Amino acid sequence: MNGGPSIIGFRKDRIGARLIGLLNILRLGRKFDTQARFLWLAEPDGPYPELVDPNDFLQADFVARHIGIVSRKPNLDARTNLTAISPIVDAAQFSRNLAEGQRFHSDAAFEAVTFMGEDVAAARAEIAAIAKTLPLARRLKAELRSARAKLEAWGGSLEEASAIHLRRGDLLDGEPWSLSSWPEKYVPDEFCLAWTDATEGPVIVFSDTPGAAAHLAAAHERIVPVDRLLDLGALKPAERDVLEVMLMAGCAHIGAPGGSAFSRAAAAMGSARLIALPRELPDAVRLQASQHLLERVIGRPGSFYASGDLAQSAQFAASHADATGQGMVLATALSSRPDDIRRHPFLRRIVALSALHAGDDALAARAARAAMADPRILPRDRKLCQQALDLIAARKAPDDPASADAFLGWLFSLKTSEAGLRDAFARLYIGRDCPVSRMLMIAPKLAKSLAARDPAAGSAVAPGWSYLCDWEELLKDEAARQGMRRWPELPQKMAFLDLRPGPPEAALKAGKAPPDPGPDRAAWLGLAAAILSLHGRYARALRLLHWLDRVRPGEVLTRKRLADTCWRLGNVGAAEEFLADAIALCPDNPLLHLSMARRAAALGRAGQALDALERAEAIWPDRASLRWQGRVLRRKLADP
Repeated sequence: MNGGPSIIGFRKDRIGARLIGLLNILRLGRKFDTQARFLWLAEPDGPYPELVDPNDFLQADFVARHIGIVSRKPNLDARTNLTAISPIVDAAQFSRNLAEGQRFHSDAAFEAVTFMGEDVAAARAEIAAIAKTLPLARRLKAELRSARAKLEAWGGSLEEASAIHLRRGDLLDGEPWSLSSWPEKYVPDEFCLAWTDATEGPVIVFSDTPGAAAHLAAAHERIVPVDRLLDLGALKPAERDVLEVMLMAGCAHIGAPGGSAFSRAAAAMGSARLIALPRELPDAVRLQASQHLLERVIGRPGSFYASGDLAQSAQFAASHADATGQGMVLATALSSRPDDIRRHPFLRRIVALSALHAGDDALAARAARAAMADPRILPRDRKLCQQALDLIAARKAPDDPASADAFLGWLFSLKTSEAGLRDAFARLYIGRDCPVSRMLMIAPKLAKSLAARDPAAGSAVAPGWSYLCDWEELLKDEAARQGMRRWPELPQKMAFLDLRPGPPEAALKAGKAPPDPGPDRAAWLGLAAAILSLHGRYARALRLLHWLDRVRPGEVLTRKRLADTCWRLGNVGAAEEFLADAIALCPDNPLLHLSMARRAAALGRAGQALDALERAEAIWPDRASLRWQGRVLRRKLADP
């Protein structure tokens, strides 16, 4: 057994992420009556020198009890990652694991760690209650009182105020950040103003760029830059960060980018409702603001705070333009601005993708190649440009093995946020009988029915999770798997399917044997079982899968799903038997052999993993997608 506290928290991040990590550790320690400690990274020469010492803003006795200061990232490999297991383990099981002496670490930095079946709202309330007891240093307490008084003199209490987190800074002009777009960190002015219109009382703007806050405040009389409440010049960076997060926590509402750890920390520390901008604006408001933004990007580029403000805003304008048939207008406008493109080379990627969605493959290809020729282009933008070129080639010859290879390579390596291009590629394959759909074992009839259930998307393609759920082991890493589980979550997936296993599941639970449901209904029930298994509902999944295996024997995908469920349960022997059965039923499917290879690599079985990989490569030789899988596999074997 490992020594030290039962639960250790660690996060190498800014103050917001660290505070959420600390609050999670405090809650878990209390909830399970166990030792829990947060490790605080102090690197004077690192990326966050202002966070060297938590004693700068928390009282020393509290730091001594709950925080350990370390000079380098700790080795936590021997501990189980809480973030990975909490969605599929309930609190009772976790308590038993602790009693057995198992040790865990938490890297949660954006939300409360909650277990399967736990009340998320109650967990957040516990964290907020703990946050109220955080003992701030005396000087910071006095500064916080002064800021409250200034706001009241301006005309409103902190509890009545709203907050906006306006991240700018190096996203505007600091390389490498300004060389790419950051839609999860950035909110254009239009969305901030639209949200402000829907609030009452003062709206405090928190920003790393005072000039940008003043630029926004000039457009709305109720917006108050935070430097009117705090004397920022007199505060150390760490002091400023803590005071700002405490002020934000006291507000009634927070409008912020979806990826703002700072705002999430504030929401967790108080009772504020966090609204992710622009995603959580009402549809009509968001669409109107998006149109205004698009028109400003196209026709009034000089109205932006800086060139970087225009460039970051262009990403949002592009999403709206592509969805409303205005992509070519935007692509043409951006193509005519060489100075902005020189400063922010990702604009060429926006031009390429907008032209691609608009059907101008020639402009898309030129822009993509020009972007890839720029040595400053970031790898993720280069990857998207290459995918655009691959998609252009696949549109011309979708059944060319090279095109299928490109699709499968991108399918398993893309992030959740890159689903748009994945779906554009998937339209060529998912829903028709072709080698790719046969490898993925997604029945064309089922795929077409799934596509028809989402008319708002207008994509005519099944959602990615509906076929990736059977191949999660082939995704790049655990972060990609978590994304598939969480977006959307289980209730939303089942609601999308408009399918609850219903009578068959009830009969099975009662010990009865329902009849063969027929091929079409069996496909839906099998997918429901796969989704239940993905989300940790193993007993329900196994009842359905074993029944389907009895009434419809010899189905490859049923055996594969039984294998997947057994892998998740840790029943390695049964999992290997079921997967071997699936391979025997369909020996020419390279993805089944690849599945065995990735599963074996996860267990550290190098010989078995490499043999299975070799069999996959023999079936489908000289394929880049399999070479990529091989690299991922070998990295896993080298660093288990």
